[in-house]
Amino acid sequence: MTDELSADQIEIILEFVQESQEMIEQLEPTIIELGQNTDQETINAVFRLFHSMKGSAGFLEFNHITEVAHAAESLLDLVRSGKMDLTPAHVSMLCECCDFTKDALEVVSQEYSDVEMAEPGRIMAQKFHDAMEHPEAEPEEAVDLEPEKVELTTEELVLEISSEMVERFVQEADELLEASEQGLLDWEKDPGNVDFVGPIFRNIHSFKGNCGFFGYGNLERLSHQIENVLDIIKGGGRFAVDQPFEVLLAAVDALKEGLSNLASSGKDEIEEIDIHIEALKGLPAPRLGEVLLNKGLVKEDDLETALMAQQKKPLGDVLVEMGKISEDDVNDALRTQAETKKELPSAQKKAKAAPAVKRQDIRVDLLKLDNLINLIGELVIAENMLIHNPDLVGLELESFNKAAQQMGKLVRELQEMAMIIRMVPVSGLFRRMIRLVHDLSVKSGKKVDLKLIGEETEVDKTVIETITDPLVHILRNSMDHGLEPPKERLANGKSETGTIRLAACHEEGEVWITLEDDGRGLNRERIIAKAIKNGLIEGDGSDLTDKFVYNLIFQPGFSTAEKITDISGRGVGMDVVKQNLEKIKGKVDINSTPGKGTLIKLRIPLTLAIIDGMLVRVGSAKAIVPILSIKEAFRPTREAITITPDGEELVRVREQFFPVVRLHELLGAAPDHEDLIDGILVVLEYQGRSTCLLVDEILGQQQTVIKGLSEYIGSVRGCSGCTILGNGDVCLILDIGNLVEMK
Repeated sequence: MTDELSADQIEIILEFVQESQEMIEQLEPTIIELGQNTDQETINAVFRLFHSMKGSAGFLEFNHITEVAHAAESLLDLVRSGKMDLTPAHVSMLCECCDFTKDALEVVSQEYSDVEMAEPGRIMAQKFHDAMEHPEAEPEEAVDLEPEKVELTTEELVLEISSEMVERFVQEADELLEASEQGLLDWEKDPGNVDFVGPIFRNIHSFKGNCGFFGYGNLERLSHQIENVLDIIKGGGRFAVDQPFEVLLAAVDALKEGLSNLASSGKDEIEEIDIHIEALKGLPAPRLGEVLLNKGLVKEDDLETALMAQQKKPLGDVLVEMGKISEDDVNDALRTQAETKKELPSAQKKAKAAPAVKRQDIRVDLLKLDNLINLIGELVIAENMLIHNPDLVGLELESFNKAAQQMGKLVRELQEMAMIIRMVPVSGLFRRMIRLVHDLSVKSGKKVDLKLIGEETEVDKTVIETITDPLVHILRNSMDHGLEPPKERLANGKSETGTIRLAACHEEGEVWITLEDDGRGLNRERIIAKAIKNGLIEGDGSDLTDKFVYNLIFQPGFSTAEKITDISGRGVGMDVVKQNLEKIKGKVDINSTPGKGTLIKLRIPLTLAIIDGMLVRVGSAKAIVPILSIKEAFRPTREAITITPDGEELVRVREQFFPVVRLHELLGAAPDHEDLIDGILVVLEYQGRSTCLLVDEILGQQQTVIKGLSEYIGSVRGCSGCTILGNGDVCLILDIGNLVEMK
């Protein structure tokens, strides 16, 4: 199939796939909300989605996507016109339709055709038709299922058009209009070449579909009329005026005017829009059928019959074969059609120049951003090698130092900007979880109130992709193992509707994503019994801390489920959580209270490439300590040091006692001093817990490029990676979380 398509056609198909995927992702939560709130605005928003998708898919001849979208659109049309009541079963069907469309779009992105989806498409469309023919009946899978309750407390779930969405619409629309204008100018130079029509038509069609989705009526009306004209010409029609391009270009300028007004005032106002539309209507020459009717050569019924039987034959030949007219009549009508000329409306003779839309952004391949981050990392290393060059030690270089400070400032700003452009809000990820909770709620028969908090929190784009699977697995376990069925909750004095809180925030240089439920909590005894059975622990486990026991659920193949369901129970989920987080140097914490619920926290580094670090030395070895974890540094007095009976060293810091970690023991280096009072203690804090790190010297602060440890070395306890120092030496970066947990 690829060999038959041009590069432009493939690009159009992939744009259709991307835009359709984004629309479905945006509106899935709205579809779910229809089960709770069938207000007209929400129904219209969902209706417009399927209408736009049907039009775009139909234009690209993806017939199976078109068929299903049309069926969904028809059902929604009955609902919004009051002819049919929307039921939870219909909502589930619309969700299933979204799943079909996602699968179909995936096929289209690979095969550039939806032929493989013929049978699933037929089945899906038939479900909609059955629902419309028998509105009182519900699909079998929906019978006896208690309607689920999925709510968001952060905002009301209607299609919310954000300012960012409008900005993106304006920018994409401007691109489409620029391409259309250029196509019209090229076509004007060679009016007989109809190859120019297809690309222009596609651009205007996409523009119209986007306008309809956002509800911009003026832009949609005018672009729809341009589309009609191009469709007639594309289908073999001809123009009835000598200068049609003036009218078309004037209409495109009017669309630019409306787009500019939208960007500046929020309203798609177009001056003299009706005059533009009338001028466009007058562009195509009368079709052959119209001429034959006007001349009285055929009756309207005969013409309709001929049009239905036309298929690929010319209309005139069909009418001759039917014996309704002669060939001479057809030729006479064709001459009349060709000779028909119309005067160009005076209001359209001069196109009014519309102000250009101010460009706000461009699309950049993520791989290019990755390469940019890597280059900036190498730049930081080069800066460190330059500024900390051993050849400069002892030299008084005032001008060099000023230039070095300025260079450091610029490199830092460049690094921060590069990281910012990779950051995206977690709202898209969080809103995808609404659909998951809905489906799990239906399958399990449990009611759940999903609360989303901190959707505006931004994280690195690659982090979003990495934590999607972990979040799905955690939610599945929370729904299956955590939340109790309604009857059990009522018996335990709880509300029959369980609560799941999904939150995101920035803390301690990390992004924390927490998922908390108010279910039955983890069963310590059952986890220990399973761990003993699997040979993970020795003894009866009574001496193990809750934290250690709860973390056993992240072991491969670990599951305490009594039976396997299609939700969870095979022990392949929580293991994935830990593995995916380790890829991005993240960690997972778990805390549970029996009978009250479970909290799982995903802790992800805010930046995956560069951090601010403090370089410390012990003996001949050096290490980097993340500055965000450092509270203070001091030399201890003898009176502040306490040694416990089991030999643990503690240091008193303002009436608090903190354990001591000797860095030379961790690195296997010989220190300058063994006595604590001769060294420097760096107080480190992590999640409310503190420890003191004993070092010989603090060498200074520097930006640190994080490099992964070689697979040959493997994982080093207490270290998160390494970096390259100014003199070219490799230096370990300490993992403060592990250091604190050692004590």
